[in-house]
Parts: sequence; C-alpha cells; structure tokens
Amino acid sequence: MIVYFDTEFTSLDFGLVFDMKLISAGFVAENGQEFYFELLDNYQKYDCSGFVIDNVLPHLNNGKHGLLSIQAASKLKAWVEAFGEPVYMACDAPNYDWPLVMDFLKENKCWPENLDGLPLNVGGYLSHERVEKYFEYQPMAIRHHSLWDARALAAAAKGPIDD
Repeated sequence: MIVYFDTEFTSLDFGLVFDMKLISAGFVAENGQEFYFELLDNYQKYDCSGFVIDNVLPHLNNGKHGLLSIQAASKLKAWVEAFGEPVYMACDAPNYDWPLVMDFLKENKCWPENLDGLPLNVGGYLSHERVEKYFEYQPMAIRHHSLWDARALAAAAKGPIDD
C-alpha cells in the first residue's frame, strides 16, 4: 500500500530539520482512505515563521482535528497497521516531511510494524503541473494544508488531472 503524505511545520527559516516542529500531517492511501491530525502540544506560535503564521495556522481546526502527540502517534500507528500489508510512505519533500514523521513515530514509540523505513520520493516523477491542476480543479482545496496537499499528491500520482 502506498500512502501519500504531507506535513506542515513551524519554519524553513534556517532549513535545518532539527529546528522544525511538526504542526500537522495528512495521509491519503492509494485506496482513498485518509488520516489527518493537528498537534496541540508540539509547538507554540512563537516557534512559527511569518509564512506559517499567515498561511498555515489560519487553516487549522484544532477543535475538530487537534490531538496530543501521543494520541496522534497511536492513531497513526493503528491506521497504518490496519492495512494488514506493507505500507510505503510517499511524499514530494522527503528531506523535510519524512524526518518529521519518522521522528514523531519513534519519539512516541509508535512505529507501525508494517511501515517501510524509507520514503518514496514522488516529487521526482510527479509533475508540478498535475499538483497545480488539482488545486485549480478543486475550488475548496487549501494550499499549505497537509491533508489537502496529500490529496493533491495522491491525485497527481494517478495521472493527468484535467477534469
């Protein structure tokens, strides 16, 4: 099973993964199942860059999707293991997204038994135009929202988006 995912995190100001704090993560399996969470206890607003404050935080709905880190990690582990087959995570920015998810699962001692330890880099073969078309054809889609970005990746992986 391939699961397309994206994360939102506090800042790219220094470009260092260890300076980033996970805010939210969205996952879309190739069979259409989705999982999404927003963390309530992993960052503070002052950790966030201006871009994140302006473009990410306004789209969060902590009342609906907010979880403590251990809850989110446990639920993600259960969701991945429920596939009952090997799972491969795919993203378009593995140098940023993957370390955040990998460390998150390991720190919370919630690594799924069926999760492969290396991400698939779909940024290399997914055309930027397909992702852009997704947002063009989905008027409700929100850019810089991890679940919507994961949906765009999953849709782009299926082929041209032209209707």
